[in-house]
Amino acid sequence: MSEKLYFCEELNETLTCFHDKITSCCSSPNGPIYVENYNGKNLDFKILNEKKQEFFSLFNEENIKKSPCFGCFSLRERKTEDVITNKYKMIHISHWTHCNCGCIYCARMKDSKGKITTKKAKSEYYDMLPVVKQLYKNDLLDKENLIACIQGGDISVLKEFDKLVKEFLKQGIKQFYFLSNNINYQPIIKKLLDINKASFTTSLDCASRELYYKLKRVDKFEESVKNLRKYAKGNQNPPITVKYIVVEHLNDNIQEMKNFIDLIQSIGIKNIEFMIDNKYVLCDHTKVHIPKHYGELYLFFKEYCKKQNLNFIIWDKVEFLINKYLL
Repeated sequence: MSEKLYFCEELNETLTCFHDKITSCCSSPNGPIYVENYNGKNLDFKILNEKKQEFFSLFNEENIKKSPCFGCFSLRERKTEDVITNKYKMIHISHWTHCNCGCIYCARMKDSKGKITTKKAKSEYYDMLPVVKQLYKNDLLDKENLIACIQGGDISVLKEFDKLVKEFLKQGIKQFYFLSNNINYQPIIKKLLDINKASFTTSLDCASRELYYKLKRVDKFEESVKNLRKYAKGNQNPPITVKYIVVEHLNDNIQEMKNFIDLIQSIGIKNIEFMIDNKYVLCDHTKVHIPKHYGELYLFFKEYCKKQNLNFIIWDKVEFLINKYLL
């Protein structure tokens, strides 16, 4: 019998750039790390390929427990058609910590120190544009199939944002995936949505101004809803997803969820995502107990979306955790 081998699409095809490190994926704090304590300088691009090969060399029965991927929900048995590539089809850009709101559930709160930035600003750590240019120069990005995910609070506050978008467009990118809190309307995003060159995800989390302020610490509910209407206008099926992040003792009840789903439907958006507080997701979940009633909320949310003819979306890791620990 041949030795069992393992594989992961994210390790093979994804590169994630955080403010302090460059990693393979963003689904776990313990995942494969290419460069620690990165500050934008002296990046040896050859090390990315070498590290990837090193990570994959542990994907067998003998060594899998030594791998930083051991126990990850994305790990699966390797198939004959799986081929390790030297190019990345997905790049996550999350290299800064400035934001114009202060969501109480933010996974980056310790990095931003809770400060709220309303004017365009540079990253306190490094510029991403030179890194992207070098990745292209070293032929590490799959131009034809590349998806660039630009995220982190409200990306309109990032000084590099427009330049990054234009660089990817110049290189012939396949698709953008924008994640933003949607406080500021951005015409360039609307243009890309209208030509099916981008998708857009934001988290509104509620259907009232009062609750929005409690969750996000800024009084911008009306602006965010208005911007959603502008992005969705003129498109029968806008490529927009609105998240409902469940936060205990605030919006963790069926009535709030119902109000939220009804609001998003009235805007004309078809895609709604169920999410739970990151403190239960980006951690060692064996040591953190997810509130039991989150399972009931998940089931209601899913069924009500179906009843309203809306597309229910859930991150596979969140669904994995709910099914394993709550249902």
